[in-house]
Amino acid sequence: MKKKLKIAMIFSSDPSQAGGVQEHIFYLSKELAKLGHKIDIFGPEKNILPYINYHPIAKAIRLPIPNGNWANITVKNDEKHEVAEIIEKGKFDLIHIHEPYIPFINWDVYKNTTAIKVATFHTAWNNDSIINVINPFLTLFKESFSTYFKAAIFVSKIGKKRWQYLCEKNVIKKIIYNAVDNKAFKPGKINEKKITRLLFVGRLVNRKGLIYLLRAIKKITANNPDVKLTILGDGPERLKSEKYVKDNNLNRFVEFAGEIFGKKRISYYQKSDIFCAPYIDEAFGITILEALACGVPVVGFKNESFLEILKGYPYPKLFVNNGNVIELSQVLKQLISSDEKRSEIGRWGIERVKKFNWTNTAKETEKLYYQILEI
Repeated sequence: MKKKLKIAMIFSSDPSQAGGVQEHIFYLSKELAKLGHKIDIFGPEKNILPYINYHPIAKAIRLPIPNGNWANITVKNDEKHEVAEIIEKGKFDLIHIHEPYIPFINWDVYKNTTAIKVATFHTAWNNDSIINVINPFLTLFKESFSTYFKAAIFVSKIGKKRWQYLCEKNVIKKIIYNAVDNKAFKPGKINEKKITRLLFVGRLVNRKGLIYLLRAIKKITANNPDVKLTILGDGPERLKSEKYVKDNNLNRFVEFAGEIFGKKRISYYQKSDIFCAPYIDEAFGITILEALACGVPVVGFKNESFLEILKGYPYPKLFVNNGNVIELSQVLKQLISSDEKRSEIGRWGIERVKKFNWTNTAKETEKLYYQILEI
């Protein structure tokens, strides 16, 4: 039997908000613990999810970035203690740093600790994204990154495509997909009302494309008066979005429910007829898996990551060009008017997401740990 590991997991995304990185850490750490490993998680304050062995060692400060998203930097939450020193004293077999490019705590940890390190990259961007301006500069950091890290994990092929230039040949590069909790996310009761319920889940930042969805809703309500869009999430774009709804008399068609966690959030998926994903610059899209696991068909923009995880989707034309409101409204109309299409996609989705489960993700991650530790 191989040695069970003592692992430090570091992340910078604000744990007081919902997000793909936060959920990844939560589920991955739980599954690794089931495999017998000792996990300690280090991240920002104000965590909402019940992480195991959580240590709040940082403050998250939110800043805008060029592609319309908001990102965090992290700083110490206690001037008396150096974060790297705290982790070094833990004598971990391995340090797993998520989003290693985010300053400043991640930088402190990987530069000033001695344990072997692995990084996970959770972000990516499209070919036409403004973020591509950083591409020529990534190779400038290749030597530094490859000095500190033994392996790099990417949550999708497009993630690897964007970040692999940080890795020298000595760094192991591995795609390990995100996943969904198949036991919790499952089909619920059929919507018996005559309302077609649409659902959006995501941080309310420009990159998530909510404004495009609202414009599409405006175009379809005249001929579809029984449509209701529920928005789960919060963020800097909320006031702007609420103003658009009010100014365009969409209040009876759109509900802002705020951030919802746990079983209550799952119930929103289960009561929905269509999931809307107008996301731009997406590395994976855990919410899409959550919707499909609940038997809910998806429409949205055709990001590379979506085409990857939705390979074999029964109606690929339901994913349209980024930012095209007319096309988005047209595919929404198609799916609203076809019970048959919705049912077919629902059945397909339930089968498709079986491939993406946290047990497999954890086992693949464990295998990589042993490989870089040469155990």
